[in-house]
Amino acid sequence: MLASTQPRPATKGDLLQIKKFLRENGLPEVGVDGCVENFVIAENESGSWIGVAGVEFYGESGLLRSVAVEEQSRGRGHGRILVNTVLGNARDRGIKMVYLLTEDADNYFEHLGFQIVDRKDVDDVVKTSLEFTDACPECALVMRKAID
Repeated sequence: MLASTQPRPATKGDLLQIKKFLRENGLPEVGVDGCVENFVIAENESGSWIGVAGVEFYGESGLLRSVAVEEQSRGRGHGRILVNTVLGNARDRGIKMVYLLTEDADNYFEHLGFQIVDRKDVDDVVKTSLEFTDACPECALVMRKAID
């Protein structure tokens, strides 16, 4: 069954739950405090969280981060909807290029149009993010996608 959920924008009141959700799904929560308003949340009919995704803005570049879908809801299109929603929000804010870091989801993101790139090819301002400097190991793959 394919997802039909429309993600809602996150609020500052969602911050603690976002962090908990990320921890439960094995993703870093560092830096979420500074960009919670750039997150979206997917919920089921009863209001339980299905997934989250966020983006950090750096000039005309963005960093897609914290894409997580709870285990029972995976494979139904929720992740794609979350990613497309935050990418649309980024495009609306004038973002031209979006990067991400991943240790194990490169095949998934390739299906969404991202390509693996070398770290040296990442915009310098994006490299200042906590994801690059603190949260993700050097072995994490870097991917990017133009969204203009």
